[in-house]
Amino acid sequence: MPISEQTLETLEFPKILERLARHTAFSASRELALALIPSTDAYVIRRAIELTSEARRLLDERPDITIGGARDIRGAIGLARRGGVLEASALLEVSATLASGRRLRASLLKLDPALFPMLNELAADLPNLPAIEDAITTTIGDDGTVLDSASPLLGRLRAEVRVAFGRLQDKLQNIVSSSQYSDALQENIITVRNGRYVVPVKAANKRTVRGLVHDQSASGATLYIEPFAIVELNNKW
Repeated sequence: MPISEQTLETLEFPKILERLARHTAFSASRELALALIPSTDAYVIRRAIELTSEARRLLDERPDITIGGARDIRGAIGLARRGGVLEASALLEVSATLASGRRLRASLLKLDPALFPMLNELAADLPNLPAIEDAITTTIGDDGTVLDSASPLLGRLRAEVRVAFGRLQDKLQNIVSSSQYSDALQENIITVRNGRYVVPVKAANKRTVRGLVHDQSASGATLYIEPFAIVELNNKW
């Protein structure tokens, strides 16, 4: 027969749970601590005491064992289960949690099963999903960016973009550093207008740098021109 809520309140059991919850590592474990209910089943009580004793002994002998890195990923898992798309940050938290569980599992399985039978049993049930870990770590960088290794196509496209950008910049640098255009340029710089790379040209010398005018300064003295020589390179990039 379960213990009544009134009795638990009289014994100030919720306060005990709150004190216990202060020692938890993150939200999921805190919720588990606060949801604990005393049992009246002798078998359940005995196993709980044995498990607690093992855990205390483990912390005494191996204080380095931890669930460090684990996150509360229940929301992300629920979204994925419904077919939703996870943000990069959520995927990194999934990967970190799987890695934490894998390390904890390996540590617990190395314990002497004669001294830690229940922890060995729990460890065997912890998920070990290295394929998912690898899929995330080879796709998402530590800063949350999608890596070139996410797919062969993405890697190839990004390589092509880098090559195209390099050629574009080289050509622009040749233009702004050329003596042919030194008098025509307002400044020897490269800038962007409307998503296109351009150079600032003195309005009076616009015929010297033939190209497409994308913008002009407030005074009208400077025109931002995309030289015809780089139009195709801009397009390719």
